[in-house]
Amino acid sequence: MRTIKTLILAAALVAAGSAYAADASPKPDPRQAFKETDTNGDGVIDHEEFHVRIVEVFYFADVNKDGYLDERELKALAFPEDFKEQDRDANGRVSLREFLRIRFADFPKTDTDGDGVLSVDEIVAVYEGKSK
Repeated sequence: MRTIKTLILAAALVAAGSAYAADASPKPDPRQAFKETDTNGDGVIDHEEFHVRIVEVFYFADVNKDGYLDERELKALAFPEDFKEQDRDANGRVSLREFLRIRFADFPKTDTDGDGVLSVDEIVAVYEGKSK
């Protein structure tokens, strides 16, 4: 289960790609998602960039704008099964707070070189591991 949690970060970035659609599931491109998330263009994703992107992902995925992601909305994201395991209050919905907690919990595990930021190689490695 820890492997799944570790890969949540990659799913967040992949899900944040510009090609969202509730009724279509284009193949996620972790490199493109990384590029879009690295807003200052320094070649790494810091905590601030990551946080901004995760909030954007949440609000974009919240199609009905009720402040929660339900099962249908979660299915539009990459690796939606990861959220079911982390639904602590077992209400079948994910709040922004839960979404952020889930996504940030494994930032340090994905940061395999321990430098406090995520490189494209770290993101791609996690995404590829999860996709297998």
